[in-house]
Amino acid sequence: MENRYEISSSLQSLLDHVEEQLAITIHLQRKPEAPRKGILLDSYSFDTTRNVIAFSNQQIGMLKDFVIGQNAIRLLLKGIGHKNNVFQVLSFTEESVTSGMEQIYLDVLKDEKTRHMEFWMKKKLMFYLYMLFFETLIELPGFLFSNIVISRMCPVMRNAQVYYLMKESMRDMHDLVSFKDYIPRRYFVMHNGMFYARDLILGEIMSEMKLNPMINIPELKKFKNLNLMEMLTHRWQKNPWYQTKLVGDAMVSIMKEMKVSDVCHDPCPDTYLLIYQLIMDLTNRWISLMQLDKYYVWETPEHQQAAIKNQNTIENAARMSIFGEV
Repeated sequence: MENRYEISSSLQSLLDHVEEQLAITIHLQRKPEAPRKGILLDSYSFDTTRNVIAFSNQQIGMLKDFVIGQNAIRLLLKGIGHKNNVFQVLSFTEESVTSGMEQIYLDVLKDEKTRHMEFWMKKKLMFYLYMLFFETLIELPGFLFSNIVISRMCPVMRNAQVYYLMKESMRDMHDLVSFKDYIPRRYFVMHNGMFYARDLILGEIMSEMKLNPMINIPELKKFKNLNLMEMLTHRWQKNPWYQTKLVGDAMVSIMKEMKVSDVCHDPCPDTYLLIYQLIMDLTNRWISLMQLDKYYVWETPEHQQAAIKNQNTIENAARMSIFGEV
């Protein structure tokens, strides 16, 4: 490993293990512009021969080690998928974008808060929501499993991990709050439901009540002690945060049915491939639950990169197909 930074022995052991499993070299870089989650530039997803993990200047100590370690686990699982010839990523085509944008437009027309928006805003909203879910779905399941695995393999990072996850939870759950009156409620609920499910399952698996969204998200605290009859009242059924809870609970049920906790209980070379396959399975099940089956396709990393590069052209073609104009 190429490293000129001070890291803990626990992280050093993890990086050595990942390099040994994949027969690669990991390069660490401190970058001022790196986001909180760090940057993983890997040879499996991108056209490069180097595997680089970058982290922010603002992250030091065990928090820095956790961010690096989390990305190292993501790299490990991608590499295992690639070694076994099952590595695929979510991508999109002109046909899938057209299907997704058309349904989003119909949902915009059905929602009482968005149906009266100006036409140009509706058209702009279609691709925005399409890409919002695309970006979330390509990141979130892998993020979830990398956190479960690192909590098992590097327990010394637990405090830094919990601190990081609590901060991310508050940001993620409130990213769309200021826009909730400008997007169909269905999409606000589904998007937040994914983060609710992530935090709830991580809280349960790691035995950390601090991560429970019913405790650390102010809008969800009100549902913690409600009985079933109270929850079924008309008042709560129309509350977007209550609906978020319902969707999130359904996603958690899917993960429990998949026995995520059992499979990830003792991560080792014998289970890495199974964990990678669980990421893909979970993504598919969430997509099915949210009825987004026709929105995205599983493809090669090269296909995904080309689709992202040509997204403006694809968006315009989809608009032309739907409206007869760009």
